[in-house]
Amino acid sequence: MSARRPQRKRRGGFTLAELIVATTILTVVMTAVYSAFSTTIRVWRLAETHQQTYQDARIALSTMTRELNCILGGTEYLFQGKDDELEFFAVTPPMDVEKGEGARVLWIRYRYNGPADTLIREERIVEGPIPTRRRGYQADEFDMGRIKMGRKHKFDVASNVRGFDIEYRWIPPHEQKKGEPPEWLEPIVLDKNEQDWGLPQGLRITLTLDDPELDEGRQTFTTALTFRGPTTPYDEKKVGSVSEQ
Repeated sequence: MSARRPQRKRRGGFTLAELIVATTILTVVMTAVYSAFSTTIRVWRLAETHQQTYQDARIALSTMTRELNCILGGTEYLFQGKDDELEFFAVTPPMDVEKGEGARVLWIRYRYNGPADTLIREERIVEGPIPTRRRGYQADEFDMGRIKMGRKHKFDVASNVRGFDIEYRWIPPHEQKKGEPPEWLEPIVLDKNEQDWGLPQGLRITLTLDDPELDEGRQTFTTALTFRGPTTPYDEKKVGSVSEQ
């Protein structure tokens, strides 16, 4: 009998070519998964930023509109503002939660802080009587320091603000004939409202915020407000003639 050579047991494993192919396939799959995940995160972040922009604008403009519609009667002569700020007295709940949730008489000012890109709301609780306007009263005779008010509190109601613009709109003097329907009158648009001018018939407020989802990089929101309470008739002697505006 011839001697038989012992058979070697075949060892399990992968060849070098198989490892290279498997690694290549795994790399392609992981790259595709990472790319899809990264795109999803980027889209989600953009959508969240876009939603935050709308939410900030909605909260800021709705809060401002609500408080302007609650202006305290008899303080219309103290309503004043510029193209990027305004102040007034209103009956509304304070933002300072430590003062409670009930409505209080507040001094309120909204102003644009350009260096910080924020819209700021300031409030002070009125703790004493507000002088009523006397006949023959002159605007420069009144001192705001005469009104007893509490400590000032400041709140940022919107961030990433790129613009805040206010227009004060007055209805020009006119005579409406009896029996005829009211006619459309082009409002007088001013960029300021000084103390003692009174309460105009309406406001137009424009708020511009950053929005990286848009090509322009910003979004503009506009609201028009018509005052429901008694407003002040346009006084050309105080405000000036239409041609001067």
